[in-house]
Amino acid sequence: MIVARQRAPALLAREPLPFLAAVFLVSRAFFLAVGAVGHAYLVQAVPAGSPLQPPGFLNYWAHWDGGWYAAIATRGYYDAATPAFFPAYPGAVAGLNLLPGGPSLWGVVASTVAFGAAMFFLYGLAEQLFDRATARAAAIAFAFFPTAFFFNAVYTEALFVALASGSIWALRVRRNVFVSIVLAYFATATRSIGVLLLVPLAYELVVRQRRRLVEAVPALVMSAGGFIAWTVFLWRRYGTPLYFQHAEKKIWGRQLVAPWHTLARGWTEAVDGVGYAFRPTRVFSTASALPPFKVAGVVDLLALVLAVALLVAAWRMLPVELWTFSLLVLLPPVLEPSPVMALMSMPRYVLAAFPLFIVLGRLLARARIALPVYTAASGAVGVYLTFLFTSWRWIA
Repeated sequence: MIVARQRAPALLAREPLPFLAAVFLVSRAFFLAVGAVGHAYLVQAVPAGSPLQPPGFLNYWAHWDGGWYAAIATRGYYDAATPAFFPAYPGAVAGLNLLPGGPSLWGVVASTVAFGAAMFFLYGLAEQLFDRATARAAAIAFAFFPTAFFFNAVYTEALFVALASGSIWALRVRRNVFVSIVLAYFATATRSIGVLLLVPLAYELVVRQRRRLVEAVPALVMSAGGFIAWTVFLWRRYGTPLYFQHAEKKIWGRQLVAPWHTLARGWTEAVDGVGYAFRPTRVFSTASALPPFKVAGVVDLLALVLAVALLVAAWRMLPVELWTFSLLVLLPPVLEPSPVMALMSMPRYVLAAFPLFIVLGRLLARARIALPVYTAASGAVGVYLTFLFTSWRWIA
């Protein structure tokens, strides 16, 4: 009996791993298979923009921004537009690409492995905040979200969520400041919104753990080290530390506007796109780039509505620092819209606001039928969106 009692905590600590492994394998196999079918059997749209995806295995997972990351991984920061993309993810792909296979393959590998880590950390945070049922539901909701195919793609979403959630998990669950700093360092070098991670980290250190300011400030500065190092590089090379913002404005036309103007445009674009979104034959029967952009307007607005609904629910469920982080992550596409589409990339920003999936898991765990219904519906929408992405049609 004594031996059994001593082993129980270790067994309980390992218990989530088989569950998480199953969700990981099923969800990644699902999206990879759907992507392969879409690429093989659908009419391919005419590629838009430059650079295009590189040649090689799984290159259909390197469409749109994936082409940029693959190009940076193989060529470095070769023109004035590339500094808009932070270095951690293309750096990881470049390191793996020293092996044979090509940047698309290794980008998919990097993203998929990072997604496994992200799911583990999300589960741990959800279990600490609520219970095991919530953690399980949150992991499933996260893995089968309609735009979770980006966690397979040559995009930063998986790596960013893994590093950001891992940093908070290390500090909040394990109380390991060193690991939290290391993960935050690379999170801030993965996406510009990584600096927002300092909000929950500062609150955890100063308010919850009651550490002295002399301890907290150096830890926070080191946590932002990836962002700081990138701005120093930009300053030395281009003469301004925030050159990535300059590139976004000059190349992609993003600039600060009143949020109500963005929302008004987003509503108009969504209404205009309804006739395409619910008639897939109008989208997949032509190689034109116009119909997918119409569909994306609908998806963008729906993603924003879902995010706002979860933020409202999260007000009473999440700790204030995680709620604030989620809100701040969702603001950039609203405050700095694209001139092409008002709410462009909003479905990907929802993925980055990962604490909201804990709230979604909490809501789904309350009713037995809610989780399977959500998973089936979300997976069905995910098929549609994955088909769009892997057939060179814009989605987010």
